[in-house]
Amino acid sequence: MKKPFLTKPELMRLVLLLALGAAACGVLLLVPPGSPHSKWLPKCTLHEWTGLYCSGCGATRAMSALLHGDVKTSLHDNALLIPLAALVAFLIVKPNTPIKRPVAVAIGIVIVLFTILRNIPVAPFTYLAPIPMP
Repeated sequence: MKKPFLTKPELMRLVLLLALGAAACGVLLLVPPGSPHSKWLPKCTLHEWTGLYCSGCGATRAMSALLHGDVKTSLHDNALLIPLAALVAFLIVKPNTPIKRPVAVAIGIVIVLFTILRNIPVAPFTYLAPIPMP
């Protein structure tokens, strides 16, 4: 008998992930970051304390821009959002998927390089920094 693509626990995780994702997307559609009602949205502690951007800085605004169809702004706010969100979603659905050490190291290197490069205050690296909030 052919093994199903998703086992029952994996399917349940997928449904839960989709429900939570849909709820978060609904909130971002109704309350975009930077609006008067968005004061409760999370802020980056590293950026508030040091002025430096972490690899996640701008991700909330990037997701909001993506949901509103503004791909250019989304990529400007956080270029890693889409690929890392896809990777995280895959690993939640298929948690027993083995990740080879070189792949994990490469992902870590990309995240660290992205964090370093987006904090260099010279073009073209300034394009990696999120768009400043008004």
